[in-house]
Amino acid sequence: MNGKNTAVVVGGGIMGVQAAWHLAQLGQSVTLLDQFDVPNQWAASGDHLRVFRLTYGKDAFYTEMALKALPLWLELNELAESALLLQNGVLELAVKDNGYEAQSAAVLKERKVKFERLDPAMVKKLYPMYNPRAFKWALFHQSGGMIWASRAVAATASIAQRKGVHIRSNVKVVSLVKGKGGLLSGVKDSAGKVWQAERFLFAGGYWTGELLKNFGLPIKVTRQEQLFLRPLFNRGRYRPEHFPVFASLPNGFYGFPVHIHGFIKIGDHRVGKAVKKADPDLARELTPKFEKDSRKFLKRFIPELAGFSEFEGHTCWYDNTPDGDFILDRLPGLENAFVAAGFSGHGFKFGPIVGKSLAELMVAGKSELNLHRFRLSRFKLRRR
Repeated sequence: MNGKNTAVVVGGGIMGVQAAWHLAQLGQSVTLLDQFDVPNQWAASGDHLRVFRLTYGKDAFYTEMALKALPLWLELNELAESALLLQNGVLELAVKDNGYEAQSAAVLKERKVKFERLDPAMVKKLYPMYNPRAFKWALFHQSGGMIWASRAVAATASIAQRKGVHIRSNVKVVSLVKGKGGLLSGVKDSAGKVWQAERFLFAGGYWTGELLKNFGLPIKVTRQEQLFLRPLFNRGRYRPEHFPVFASLPNGFYGFPVHIHGFIKIGDHRVGKAVKKADPDLARELTPKFEKDSRKFLKRFIPELAGFSEFEGHTCWYDNTPDGDFILDRLPGLENAFVAAGFSGHGFKFGPIVGKSLAELMVAGKSELNLHRFRLSRFKLRRR
């Protein structure tokens, strides 16, 4: 047994490594366990890029939360000596005058966040690849941009290790060991070793529901397809310094500049097909329907990209809650065990503020960020 830890974190994605780092900053002796590597290419945090945006329609809470995460990302940039968050802006294409984008703009204005409302002609002037007839106007905010996801996990893990966090890869936790008085005394791995600590955090992404199945967490795992394409021509103007992250979220799709080997990533944020468990063997598969839908979207908004011939598929998995909000709370019946889950495909951008808040909750019993919205008590749990 290992009795030296004050905290054990299970899961080495962005939430786990950030929480481990912040726990160490609060004076905790921390061990982080992951069933694969850190970073893990199969994990929800294992992709090349994630969007950082301040826009959430009329949901001002998440805008405020993103504003709290922003300085922490910039601090991480400095500590890592790398632009893990690249603020090349987010361009959102509105197909309605008073829809999601207008609601987002109203919240940004109220929070005094700089943004621009661009008419189609101005978008065409700035970014000639867009079809100005496909949208009514566009919302651009420079504070947003793209996060180098797997690099951010790796950088945080390295910084955490320098702070004394022990990271143990290829350790799969298979069961919880309960102690006396409503406490968890340890977690057992597949080799039979028990890892003991004073407090525990479970942040296993899409695997969390399976690991904590006895608690009946309302998490549905879905398969989300992505497509990486190489532009046929004009590749230079799709570079990050010339081309911001783009989205038409009411239509589901979003995309990035050229980033890896000259490829552009296109994804669909709408909830995908539910699966019983994530299958890494499907990680490179792409259905003909998704390819067709991607071409249709591009033909409408960025026609010169629609005829792509070089492309590959990629799958990631979302751990979804019924309401799309996260779960950041103490596990029922266990005073010293906590869970971070249900990030529903939009959690990565909040990694630093979530990690900081969880560390504060675990050590002090409360966090600076109001976590009431993320309590498990909003669900009726079917415990086993």
